[in-house]
Amino acid sequence: MSEEAARHRRRGGTLEEDIREAVLAELAEAGYRGLSMQGVARRAGTGKAPLYRRWPGKDQMLIDVVAQRPPGREEPRVDTGELRGDLIQILTRMASAMAQPVGRSMYALIVEMALHRDRHPRAAEAIIECLLEPRLDAITAALRRAAKRGEIRPSAITGLLAQTGPALVIHQQMHYGSPPNEAEITDIVDRVLLPALSAPAATAL
Repeated sequence: MSEEAARHRRRGGTLEEDIREAVLAELAEAGYRGLSMQGVARRAGTGKAPLYRRWPGKDQMLIDVVAQRPPGREEPRVDTGELRGDLIQILTRMASAMAQPVGRSMYALIVEMALHRDRHPRAAEAIIECLLEPRLDAITAALRRAAKRGEIRPSAITGLLAQTGPALVIHQQMHYGSPPNEAEITDIVDRVLLPALSAPAATAL
């Protein structure tokens, strides 16, 4: 039996999982621009053919892998009983995920895709949705609970405000190379999010 055949038999049952692990590891090491089908195949211990049987190119491969494992999707629900605590905990978890090697690369991927939507429109849309959706879902749920408790007005819950906290966390990563620390996250919540959420409703002129 050839070495290639032995490898196929040995890895056949877990090949797809090995490939997905290799995509994340290669992304963490090489970044989006350095990610290649050849690099993933080499890391997974297989040829390129099994990859191309599954995906026509690296964008489709990446979309599929990220959609399967979006950061934050499997985290326990946050519910501290008050909005401030919920927001701090959600953003702290996000910052902690971004501090990990794969997390840094995956959130850097948001920036890459946002800057080059015209080059990869479908990939940009899908990856940004997969990476950010778990955080936005958690924040929106926290805001709705806060509205039911009377902490904020229901009308204060908007998509823009839900995105503000994660956007500031990503901004810190982009400009300083590391996510915000505990004190900085507290500042984001206390100085930006809570004042915006408690501001009186605008009146029409």
